[in-house]
Amino acid sequence: MEIKDQTDKAGVRLVAIGSGSPDQAKKFIASFSYDGEMYVDPSLKTYKAFKLNRGLLRTLGPTSIRRGLSAMKKGFRQGQNAGDLWQQGGMFVLGPGDQIFFQHRNSSAGDHADLNAVLKACQAV
Repeated sequence: MEIKDQTDKAGVRLVAIGSGSPDQAKKFIASFSYDGEMYVDPSLKTYKAFKLNRGLLRTLGPTSIRRGLSAMKKGFRQGQNAGDLWQQGGMFVLGPGDQIFFQHRNSSAGDHADLNAVLKACQAV
């Protein structure tokens, strides 16, 4: 949400796809003041189509544990789990037709896209 104003100005819609239920998506929207489109895909077909990473060690491996401890030191806490815990996410900036201006597939829990690179891609759309 920290770059939503800038994506709006670039004319880029924010769309999230979760692996949980519609009720879990509603809780996510309320908890994080999410102000974009939200869809759920418990079948993970969307995740597979985008070739997103999945696996136990990607969620609970050494890299994700290290990132989790670092986040905790900064005051962040894990909320209630929802959806497929082993499924990693990603971020994409898609353009007209089949154009992909930016793609990031989380390698493990706590891996996030560079938001400056996302914004740069939004300007190219």
